[in-house]
Amino acid sequence: MPRWNLVTAYYLATPAFAVLDLGFGVPVRVWGLHDPGHRAVYYAIVILAGLLCWSRPKVSPWVGMVESVVNLFLLILSVLLPIWSLPDALQAGGPLPHPLGALALVNVALSGGIMVTSFHRSSRLALSTRNGGLG
Repeated sequence: MPRWNLVTAYYLATPAFAVLDLGFGVPVRVWGLHDPGHRAVYYAIVILAGLLCWSRPKVSPWVGMVESVVNLFLLILSVLLPIWSLPDALQAGGPLPHPLGALALVNVALSGGIMVTSFHRSSRLALSTRNGGLG
């Protein structure tokens, strides 16, 4: 019997985030991916991860760990890339990189909070099932 938890519910809420982003231009879930096509792929993968966690709760710790690593990587890039590109933009006299505004902060707070929750829950569950594997 599938069981619900905060992380699975967050993954399964991804269609709402995708509509908010791709339909209304508010990318609070994945601010760091600027191309709508890349965000659509990300949303599709996370929806599949949610369905996997819901249908097979015993693999959800491992799915949560992998998604947490990917999410952390995207969050780090979304913050650091504008900072790293600032000197080149200033030297070239071109437009400055997109500032880290309210949407970036919402994304960091939302994704970061879920990532920390997912990582700790998943690592605890993964270690508790280590002796028995995934079964």
